[in-house]
Amino acid sequence: MMMLRLCLASLLMFGMVLCRPDSDEEAFYYKVFEEIDVDVILDNERLLRSYLSCFFDEAPCSSHAAAVKESIPEVMSSVCGKCNDKQKATYKHALNKFIPTHKEDWDHMLRIYDPKGEYWPNIKAFMES
Repeated sequence: MMMLRLCLASLLMFGMVLCRPDSDEEAFYYKVFEEIDVDVILDNERLLRSYLSCFFDEAPCSSHAAAVKESIPEVMSSVCGKCNDKQKATYKHALNKFIPTHKEDWDHMLRIYDPKGEYWPNIKAFMES
């Protein structure tokens, strides 16, 4: 009985270690996509400008803007490949709302985060899906 408990405890500990990176990643994506209502940012030009200034390395970043900025290269390159369905919907909504109204800022983002133009075709297809 003691051996069984020891084995179960070892398996539980091992499982916790294996699951930890996913938990950290899930927490990171939750912070980026779900912690703050994206419409609050997109509907407030002053707040949006503070995020964009962070993304463009023109001003300091708030903690949330810094997390979003950190996610931009991976999210753009994989078209939110590590996102859950809710996060993908948030990303699509944000793109469809932001790009038409802030074309110059989007072009600036692409120059920084997609200088070779590799990601934009897949992002555009995702937006239209």
